[in-house]
Amino acid sequence: MNKISVDKINLNLRTDRKGFINECEREYDSQLLKTASAISDRSFDRPIILLSGPSGSGKTTTALRLEKLLENLGHPSKTLSLDNYFLPLEGDLENIDFEAPERIDIPFLKEQLEAIANCKEVLLPDFDFKTQRRVLKERYKREKNEIVVIEGIHALNPDVTGDGDDFSNNIYVSVRTRIIDKDGVSFHPSKIRLIRRIIRDTQFRARSAEAVLEHFKSVERGENLYIMPFKQRAHFEIDTFIGYELSVYKDYLMPMLLEIKDSYSDYYKYESLEKMFEQIDSLDHSLVVKNSVVREFYGGSELKY
Repeated sequence: MNKISVDKINLNLRTDRKGFINECEREYDSQLLKTASAISDRSFDRPIILLSGPSGSGKTTTALRLEKLLENLGHPSKTLSLDNYFLPLEGDLENIDFEAPERIDIPFLKEQLEAIANCKEVLLPDFDFKTQRRVLKERYKREKNEIVVIEGIHALNPDVTGDGDDFSNNIYVSVRTRIIDKDGVSFHPSKIRLIRRIIRDTQFRARSAEAVLEHFKSVERGENLYIMPFKQRAHFEIDTFIGYELSVYKDYLMPMLLEIKDSYSDYYKYESLEKMFEQIDSLDHSLVVKNSVVREFYGGSELKY
């Protein structure tokens, strides 16, 4: 587990802002390149990448960036999301556990994974979250040298994707860095993932901050039940923390926290978010590079999500 202090973040932003931004991005880039190189070396026997991680971990950006790196290494690549393998839903949705692996059409997924690994043509699904329906719309056949990235929270669960260690490289991504505040208190990585969720969902999914905080309780429960038990299956781990990211989020999120401070009954559980933003310097979001993990949550990425 990596650590960085608020004081160090602030000092770097004040003395060499551009250099610090570039250094943070290079740290993430180097992890990706090292992983992509190792996967390239194993590509003949392991043409599938199973990429998992908890909510807010930056799975999609990591998958898409790996795809581009693998293409630069001579491997045509394609990223598929497990979300498109959700089962259709209808009727009352209140009692459904949206984090459970049973949300996925597991027999259909396993059938397609086997076919893809063996370069057989499949008709790929696309899930419409507004209608909760799945349609088959894209014919796809993996080329002999092509690598396919399967990303989703249940990608490393063998009950979902099968025990495919003989043909897959497994990756676990998450925030693996703790921030130490001015009082020496450690800010848990899960709080950073929560902040990312609030930023993304309030901007792009029409949710209030209170709704995100409430939903995150079930998200964390799902992580402990369905994701964490399988992270030991990973051949590679990637820390997606970007050292300057909280500074980017500050000006957007701090007013939102203060607005709900007196109205949200469970706010006391999240006072550490307010404390962290009080201590850390802000950074204009226009300085974030276009393919950064930060853009997956704040917006403005050059990547096609």
